[in-house]
Amino acid sequence: MSKGIMLQGTASNVGKSILATAFCRIFAQDGYQVAPFKSWNMALNSYVTKAGGEIGRAQAVQADAAGIEIKEKMQPILVKPKGEGIAQIIVKGKAIGDFRADRKSREYIEWALEIIKDSLAELSNEFEILVLEGAGSPAEINIKDQDIANMKVAKLNQTPVLLVADIDRGGALASVVGTLKLLEPKERRLVRGIILNKFRGDYDLLKPGIDILEEKTGKKVVGVIPCCKDFKIPDEDSLSLDNLCKQEREIKIGIINLPHISNFSDFDVLAYEPEVEVEYLSANDSLENYDLIIIPGTKNTTADLNYLEETGLAEMIINYAKQGKAIVGICGGYQILGKRLLDPNLTEGNIREIKGLALLDVETTFSQNKLTHQTEAIVEGKEGFLKSLTEKELEAYEIHAGDSRLGSEANPMFKITSRSEEEIDIMEGACSQDGLVWGTYLHGIFDNDSFRRAFINQLRRKKGLDELKKESTVSKERLEESYDQLAQIVRENIDLKLIYDILEEGEF
Repeated sequence: MSKGIMLQGTASNVGKSILATAFCRIFAQDGYQVAPFKSWNMALNSYVTKAGGEIGRAQAVQADAAGIEIKEKMQPILVKPKGEGIAQIIVKGKAIGDFRADRKSREYIEWALEIIKDSLAELSNEFEILVLEGAGSPAEINIKDQDIANMKVAKLNQTPVLLVADIDRGGALASVVGTLKLLEPKERRLVRGIILNKFRGDYDLLKPGIDILEEKTGKKVVGVIPCCKDFKIPDEDSLSLDNLCKQEREIKIGIINLPHISNFSDFDVLAYEPEVEVEYLSANDSLENYDLIIIPGTKNTTADLNYLEETGLAEMIINYAKQGKAIVGICGGYQILGKRLLDPNLTEGNIREIKGLALLDVETTFSQNKLTHQTEAIVEGKEGFLKSLTEKELEAYEIHAGDSRLGSEANPMFKITSRSEEEIDIMEGACSQDGLVWGTYLHGIFDNDSFRRAFINQLRRKKGLDELKKESTVSKERLEESYDQLAQIVRENIDLKLIYDILEEGEF
């Protein structure tokens, strides 16, 4: 039988995902077959599995830390908000449609719990330990009866729970007491320990508070995890954009912070490059001092294109391009760079046709069919600025519901050589005649070390700077180092023997 443990939080963004990643790594290091699980999640950072299923990015990272292949059943229900109360629902990796928020019906709860129960049963037959992650807080009194991410899931198999609080915020100890107070007695008994996360300061000053917390709750504080910023693991939540560290460096990359921004983890690795600064930009920011502007993915392309027009950012981006500067569009950003976007079935909203920024000779037609693939490609763009990137090999993934056709003034950017294990030979993406503006549906392209370094060096040459000569191997190597470093920090600051004792209680 599998053993299980679940991380729930006193609030969103307390560090549940990162701690789940740490436990996946620790248990794997200790010789166990371990898998992550999150029953229900609302997120716009997603990842595509080998089978072509879509899953939340955080669980993909946790599976990577565990050294296993990510599977759709590790997150059976994914919700991707599109705005105005509409969200796309993805079940076991496949989009089943757009729905209005409707988590109140008994039928929905029962339907969702059956899917969750089946996924847990399948995983329990394959793995020795399951690390479950909740969402938000288990004690949101206005939606508690509808919550299928926390205690309803823990109660399916009586999984022991560790309650996580962000002690870097004021009121963390009170939030632990309040959360436990609001839980039902049967739920409260499932909470077997408390983790105080993101601690900085003097432990001796905290210790009296821990003693009082344990006395008031009857629960043991099993760990106090320090606030760590020396390693980087991809974030899931857009809240993390507010915490981005800004440092003055030679190459400045600006990413447009769209209202419906998605898959912004595409750009995390750029900040690992020496002398590269990455910032997220709003309508109040000037674009003048940046060497590259990126328009990222979006869950609602037409709404975000309207946002660019209404705020004046569209004109600013067009003027930026006229100055001969580099612009990249990824997925929805690629569509925005085109001349025209057509939505005959109103899959994006209520606009059937909208003009793009016309920086690429591309026309996009939206459809109800969503394409999700892992992909291999080579760079085809031979024009001007992109010449040094030609023939670079890439591994990436696609998540889009649009078909973009190139006009005579656009050149293809990539050749797809395989797609989710299927051999294929088609052209994808587009670049301008001078190569300074390009776009693609391929996510994760900057995770390819050779491509990323060649592109950064092209920006450096354009600015009159020397190339970076040392080989760039920061992506997978750095990620593996970060997993190990994270696991070591948690090991040193948690009662791991007690965690294993608690695990023994959680049989599936």
